[in-house]
Amino acid sequence: MNLKKIFVTAFTAVISFSCMVTLNVSAEEARYNIDETLTDGTFTYELVNGSYTITGCETGSIIQSIPSIRNGYTITAIGDGAFIGCSGITELEIPDTVRSIGMNAFVGCTSLKKIVIPDTVKEISSGAFMRCTALTDVELPDSLTTIGNYAFAQCISIESIKLPSSLTSINAEAFTDCWSLREFDTSECPSFVFEDGILLNSSKSEIYRGAVDLEGDLYIDSNIAVIKPGAFSGCTKIENLFVPSSVSTIGADAFSNCSALKKIDFEQGLSVLEAGAFMYCSGLETVSIPLTVTEIGEEAFAYCTNLSKVIIPEGITTIGASAFLNCSNLSKINIPESVNTVGENALGYTMTEEREFKKQDNFSMSVYSGSGALKYAKENHLSYSVADRNIKQIAFIIIAVGVGVAVVVFAVILMMRNKKGASASVKKARKLEEKQKEEENYKKIVDDDK
Repeated sequence: MNLKKIFVTAFTAVISFSCMVTLNVSAEEARYNIDETLTDGTFTYELVNGSYTITGCETGSIIQSIPSIRNGYTITAIGDGAFIGCSGITELEIPDTVRSIGMNAFVGCTSLKKIVIPDTVKEISSGAFMRCTALTDVELPDSLTTIGNYAFAQCISIESIKLPSSLTSINAEAFTDCWSLREFDTSECPSFVFEDGILLNSSKSEIYRGAVDLEGDLYIDSNIAVIKPGAFSGCTKIENLFVPSSVSTIGADAFSNCSALKKIDFEQGLSVLEAGAFMYCSGLETVSIPLTVTEIGEEAFAYCTNLSKVIIPEGITTIGASAFLNCSNLSKINIPESVNTVGENALGYTMTEEREFKKQDNFSMSVYSGSGALKYAKENHLSYSVADRNIKQIAFIIIAVGVGVAVVVFAVILMMRNKKGASASVKKARKLEEKQKEEENYKKIVDDDK
């Protein structure tokens, strides 16, 4: 009996312990599943690899700081688009537990005036603070190595920014359309220099951003090879642009919204003219594309409403979609034979207020037979003339006239020759007649003497 009781007691204890373990494990699993997504009325968190990522916020919440820990888990990341449109944020301190800020994290936070980024962050992702229109004060950490594409695009209130010593990369259009940005402090950043109102790489061969107060004539230095995307976007006081032969690439949106720009002087050497390079340059009147360019990017000159004359040289192969969209003063254009591709709405179209494409009145093209431009004109039912057909007709007329003139000249020469020939015969006959008369007279005289 004692052994049986001992066995029963031991068995019961084992079963109880097993149940307790099972209950504890289930409770832990339940706790984990419950905490995997958490909302505290201000932020939404998601548990990722044992730490929280903030994935959202209440758009109307008044937020001044981000917590470093919630529900026993450290907050280590701000997710993609986490604070889109959170208009209640005016100043934000990010804790040093946060190691990454996702793409488009603070897009459209229109009340955000100041942001302090901790030293744990090494990269500001693409579009992170895009359209934060009230942002004036940005503190970048010494750990930062990369500023992503469009990171501060359209932050129209930023006037100056200090680049940290660790920064080595500024990606495309990071500061595009920053219409108040006048100064970069590069005193502690060896990878970049700021001279004469222009942010350059340390070798001074690439332009990253121009100050918005640049005005009048802009002469690009002959050491420059690349003008980066968005470099001078929104520089509304530049009037005349001089591009040397050293520049091979003008990046996307490089001079977009330069509304006072009237003249561009290109030297031969440019090969790449990217999308939107001169879009919304409403003051631009004429443009002559260099012989060295092979492709005009999409929307390259779109919305240049005063543009009335464009010279496109032989050698261009592609005119991108909407390249000259809404150039309402451009009524005629000659497209060379080398163009084999013309993108949608590239020529002869305007944009209505309802964002619909409309064929431009009184627009015509001069094209070559068999070319991409002729195909485009036919497909879009645009007025056109075929340049080489006219040339052939003119050549035929010239040849015909030439042949006619030659025939007339030949006939005149022949007549003159005949005239000359006839005169000689007459003279010869007259001489022969005179000689015969002389002989007859001589014979008569001799006969009389007998």
